[in-house]
Parts: sequence; structure tokens; C-alpha cells
Amino acid sequence: MNKINYKCFSLLCFSMMLLFQACKKDKVDFETDNRVLTQNRTNSTTRIINVAGFNQVIANGDSLTNFIVREPNKPNSQQYPGTSYFPSNGQLGKTWFVPQDLFNAQETAKLDFTVRSYTPVFASNVKLDVKNDYSNPTDYFLLPTFAMDGQQEVVPVKRGVSVASKPDYFKIRIVNLSGTIKNPAVNSSGMQEDLSGAVSLAYADGTLVDAKTNNISSAIKTSEYIELPYGTYQFKILMADGRQMPALGAGLDAITLIDPPTSSIPVNLMNSTKQTYAPIQTYQPGGIYTILIAPQKFDYLINEVDETASTYQNSFQVISDNSPSANTTYFRVQGVNGLAAQNVSFKVDGKTITSNLAFGTAGAYTNLIQGSHTVEAVDASGKTIASTSQVLRPAQNYTAWLYPDQSDAPKILLVANDLSGVTYLGAEDDATYSRNQYYYFFFKRFLNLSTGNPYITFTQSNGQSSAGGNDNANAGVNLQPGLPLFERPYISNVYTQKAFEIMAYRSKPNVVPGIWANDIEVLKSDAFIADKNLYQKVGRGLPVQEPGIYTVGLIGQSGTGSTPANKARMIIIKHNK
Repeated sequence: MNKINYKCFSLLCFSMMLLFQACKKDKVDFETDNRVLTQNRTNSTTRIINVAGFNQVIANGDSLTNFIVREPNKPNSQQYPGTSYFPSNGQLGKTWFVPQDLFNAQETAKLDFTVRSYTPVFASNVKLDVKNDYSNPTDYFLLPTFAMDGQQEVVPVKRGVSVASKPDYFKIRIVNLSGTIKNPAVNSSGMQEDLSGAVSLAYADGTLVDAKTNNISSAIKTSEYIELPYGTYQFKILMADGRQMPALGAGLDAITLIDPPTSSIPVNLMNSTKQTYAPIQTYQPGGIYTILIAPQKFDYLINEVDETASTYQNSFQVISDNSPSANTTYFRVQGVNGLAAQNVSFKVDGKTITSNLAFGTAGAYTNLIQGSHTVEAVDASGKTIASTSQVLRPAQNYTAWLYPDQSDAPKILLVANDLSGVTYLGAEDDATYSRNQYYYFFFKRFLNLSTGNPYITFTQSNGQSSAGGNDNANAGVNLQPGLPLFERPYISNVYTQKAFEIMAYRSKPNVVPGIWANDIEVLKSDAFIADKNLYQKVGRGLPVQEPGIYTVGLIGQSGTGSTPANKARMIIIKHNK
């Protein structure tokens, strides 16, 4: 009986094992496809630049967008289903490369643009025949002619596709499609200014970039492409009389509020910051860019309780004409002379990058290929007085600071500058949502490169902390000579910042801010304005400061051995152009 039971039990176990093997599946690795566009469509050479605000498009009689209108203030008011051609939200955006599959055998397509909105709109339908021509890539600009005079509804402009002649350069041009605004705004501050006419491309300080991008009128429409070294720039657009044209804001700091008579950013109905919005961004090696001048929609204040109305004003916007590869090759480096004894030159691997720098001055940036490099400072006779070797990485921006250590021996400190415009929020996640990206920012870091000052704390007016609410509280605190802060070293201001001072305090590890170093001249906020004439020559007031990425360095000597020529002082180095 026991043997029978054992056999039955063995048979049962064997049957269960067979059943388990029969049910066992091969393990499959499941992967999530997070791409918005999953269909493999080839783009044509035809691009639509939608300035007029159309959100729906029909191609060859077939709807490509969703033509859905949501009622405002409903839970689903911002939820629009995607379509095959516009998978993100089913609507036409600002730029659109027309897919190749929409063209017929003759390489033409019929497009119909319109608006579907819960509230009435001024834009009417626009019908357009476009051609895919590989010899002449073309942008079709759809303009808000309901708000302007002087342009057609659609303006075709040929687009360049060849990259710069030097691999570490980018190309940029102006397309001026400005016009006369039909119903200019007016409030208690004054009548909206006229920004129609010829324009010129300038750097952040107002210096004109190139004769080829000067005085580009709406009749000429487009300038030639010019070539510039890659890097971080704040380009400005200047009218013929020097007035600044605003840019259309984007991202977290999308500033769309203007003061009508000056097109600057207002503080309130009657007061302006004197700041004119212009984005700071990196222009990549191999990139091709268009700066479009056209009327865009802005808001302006209409009363003392900050209610707004809308108007159109000629403005500029930077548009990428291609998608350059990530910069895995080049970095940028400059030299700064913080050694009072003499003028110096800087070399990298024996090649001079800047010559004859006086005490407290910086050289221009040079683009080089990533890798291990030796940076040298040499005197007037060519003798090397200091050097350092370091791996310099791609897509980085470096400043080589020459300074004396505490025994007066010359040293070079290589500091990587963060020009990204990104701030860290401190969130504990995968970093997807723990940072903010800005394009109009006021970032400053501090360095102590002086002798006779073992600890320095940099403060704002009356010893107040330089760090704001989201900044590292240790930024600028108890800095020792030649030892920069690496973790979140920048303090940030906002465009509404009131006038301030930067002061140096002699501190100690347990005493902050310490004692004011009244022998070190205070820096006032207007020292962060590169050229005051940019504002004053057109009869406008000065802003508190200008945006950008700065290093405030304390150089020179305090105490015994200090002279008027070498006394400790703060200098400002601006890292974007």
C-alpha cells in the first residue's frame, strides 16, 4: 500500500513538473518607446515658419491636425489628442518641416492653414502651393498681416544648408520681415514706439557684428550668412538710431510683457527696468541660424492693478536652420592676468592664444580640440613664468587665471565656467525635473586670487548675503586664495533687481561676513553694464545691470607690500559675448 502511494505521489510530481514546463514562457524584455514621433518620415527641403499663429493645416485636401477646440477652464482644456503628423498635441506649431510623403510626383503640395479657437481670431485662411526643391531649400513665412502693413501673407525665403567653412564655427543671418503695426498700443507710459525699418546685428555690448548684417531693411529682406566661432552669445538687434528691438521670450523666462514706448520690460505701469529682452544661448559648431524680424504678440499693462491687453510689435526670434551634432570635440579657453608685476601672454601647447595682457584684463576666447593640454603664462621676453597641464573637455568654457600664491610665486588656475543657464532645484529624482533652463539670467561667481586675504566673503550692500533663495548659501563665502567653490558656485539675480553693491569682507571659518575690507573698492551694480552709451545715446535711462555669466575676481595684494599699482581690487570678467 505504501509503495502504491509513493508511486502515485511520484507520478503526480512528474505531471506537475511537465505542466510547469508547458506553461513557462520565454522571458521578454519590455522597452518603453518615449518618442513623440514613432513613424519614420523623411522631411522635405520645405519649411513653414508660422508667425501668424495658425494651429491647423490641411494638405492636399486631408486634415493633418485635429481641428478640436477645448473650452477654457475645463479640466481637459490643455489636452489635445495627437495626430499622425503632429503627435504631440495635434496642432501646428511655430516651425514645421513639411514631410516628403505629402508631395506628389511633381514635388508639389497644396497646404491650407487656418485657426480653430474658442475665442474669435483675426487670422483668415491661407492657401499655399509649396515645392520641394533640393537645389533651393525654402522657408515659407506666414505673417500676421491682420496686425501689420508692408508684407504679404506668405513670404518665401531661400534657406542655407551648407555649414561654416571652419568646423568650430556656426553660420547666422538676419531675415527682416518687419512692417508697420496697424493698431499700436498706448497706456499711461506712452504710445508704442515704431520699430519698423532697417536693423543691424550686435553683440551684447552693442558692438556691431559684421558689415554683412548691418542695415538690413524689410525691402532687402535677408542678409548673407556670416560665420562666427561657436560659443555663448547674447545677440541684440539694433535699429538705425541704436534703439534695441525686443526678442520674443521662450521657456521658463518667457518675458512677453513690454513697455509700449520703449519695448523694454516694465516694473509697473509707469516704470521700466530699462532691460530689453534678448536671449542668451549657445550657438553650436556646425549650426546654422536665422534671426527672424517680424511682428509678434506681446502684452502691456493697462492699469495700476497689473491687468494687461495685447498688441503686436516688431521683434526678433532665433530659429535653428539645422540640427547640429552635439559638441564632442571643441572647448573654449581664455586667459586673465591677475599678476600685478608685468604684462603677460598665454599659450596652449606652445601656441599663443592672447598677447600682452595688462594686470586685471582678460583675453579673447580661443577654440581648441579637447584632450590633455598645457597652458602657460609667459613674460615679455618669452620666458614661462607659470604653467599647468590638465585634461580639457569638449563643450566646456575655461578661464586660465594667472595669480600669485601666498609666497608670491605665479600660478595658473583653470576654472570651468557654466554657461548653460541651468539652475539646480535640489529635487531628489532622476534629474528630469530637478533643474530649470533659463535664457535671460544674471549669474555671478566669486574668486579670491589675492595675497594678504586668507578668507574673503563677498556680500551685497551692507554685508547682506549674496546668495538668493535657490542659490548655494556658501557661494562667495570664506573663499581662500586659489580655491574656487565648485558646487553650485553661482548666485542669481532677476531683471527686477534693485541697485546693489558687491563688497569684500575679511571673514573667518566661523565668522561671516567678518570685517568690511574698506581698502577694497566696492563694485556698484552698474559696473555690470558693458557700454552705458548703448542706452544713453538714444536718450534712455540705464538698467540696474545687464544679464550674462560673470566672474568677480579679487586680485592684487593687501597689507604689507601693497601699492597703488598692485592693491587688491575686484574685477569683472563676462564669459558670454
